Amino acid sequence: MSMFSRFDKDLKQADGCLHKAADMFFHPIGEDIFHKWDHNHPAFPGPKLTKVRLECKGEEKKEVKEEVKVVVKVEEKKEKCSGGCSGGCSGGCSGGCSGGGGCCCHHHHHCHCAPPPPPPPPPPPPPEHIRIYPCFAVIDKYDIVESEWHPAMKDYTADKLWQLHVYLPGVAKDKVIVDILGKTLVVHGEGVFHTHCGMWPEHIEHCCDCTRKEPTCFCKKFALPDNCKIHEARVEFEKEVLVVRIQRG
Repeated sequence: MSMFSRFDKDLKQADGCLHKAADMFFHPIGEDIFHKWDHNHPAFPGPKLTKVRLECKGEEKKEVKEEVKVVVKVEEKKEKCSGGCSGGCSGGCSGGCSGGGGCCCHHHHHCHCAPPPPPPPPPPPPPEHIRIYPCFAVIDKYDIVESEWHPAMKDYTADKLWQLHVYLPGVAKDKVIVDILGKTLVVHGEGVFHTHCGMWPEHIEHCCDCTRKEPTCFCKKFALPDNCKIHEARVEFEKEVLVVRIQRG
């Protein structure tokens, strides 16, 4: 039996005196020869039970907490190579692979066993040999052989434009070809030569109603000025006059 199971009752029976209550528990009345010692118990001033508040006077010691820096090293996880590489992965690799033909996996979800593909080659330069009339096409370079006779032609050069006018009376549109070979413009095809009149000066307009006309091949070249936008060339063939226009940059 615990002494605290009936503590309140014993304390009340002992008039609130802890000494008497403890003596009554360990030495019950009738067995304890000293059960009358409570008559000699000195009187306690004040109530039997008092709450005593202890106050610590003096300077309090202030505890200084020192900040302790804890450095936690986290090891980076390196994925294992699962691509069946022959060289294997190197644990100390920081950017390249070792082992000759091996691979290295650093924070990747897959294994790069082969080197990255080379960058694509730059686009090829625009072709220098093109046909701009009667259709646009890339052609092979050929030797230019000018003819002794050619229809009346006149070129005009301005700051922003280069033009060529070709007078072709009685010539079908599909009989004339205009090519650009590098910086040279070539007009060739089949024109109409007046056999009885022969050549005439370019500055004189020729008009003949005779029927003695011979289809004759011709070829004439012109040196293009600088900064010509060849791929923006425009050709028109209206009212027996062929006009070539090329913008200049």
